[in-house]
Amino acid sequence: MPKRGQSPKPIYEPCIGGRIYLATPKWADFESWVSLRRENRTYLKSWEPSWDESHLTRSSYRSRLAIFKKMVAGDTGYPFHIFRADDDQLVGACNLTSVKRGSMQSAQIGYWVGEHYCRNGFARAAVRASLRFAFKDLKLHRVEAAVQPENTASINLLEKTGFKLEGTARGLLKIDGKWADHMIFAMLSGD
Repeated sequence: MPKRGQSPKPIYEPCIGGRIYLATPKWADFESWVSLRRENRTYLKSWEPSWDESHLTRSSYRSRLAIFKKMVAGDTGYPFHIFRADDDQLVGACNLTSVKRGSMQSAQIGYWVGEHYCRNGFARAAVRASLRFAFKDLKLHRVEAAVQPENTASINLLEKTGFKLEGTARGLLKIDGKWADHMIFAMLSGD
């Protein structure tokens, strides 16, 4: 079990498609990550903030790794890449961000998998593994997720994982260049 602010060892979880594991991003993941992001740019466009080709450069990835290292060291976030366990194939990412301590003990979760890997249980397994890490290792009380109302696959995933709908946040995030409403789901450590 890692202490707060330490990168966790890989976290394994079974799923329909076999088994996945979550691991902190590292430089050796760069080529796989760029390839997966590039292949899925159109697919992810409706669900993510806009990004351009500079997002996929070595210097951008190096900067991202430095930010991740600071997040973990400061106990403000825990980024993970999702790997298929049988062949170490990178299939997506799942991140715990905006970690708050004190009276809140909370975090936000975000995730994505490449289109080719959808409907295999990889995203659900990654969310389950992240929740276990958040509640058992980080001792958080609440994990929150925001999803656009038309993203039925993500809504189903959250509901099947035990998240409860709390309401709608108007214009919460700028997605594909437009401010978008998001449904807010949350799970508590006691759920």
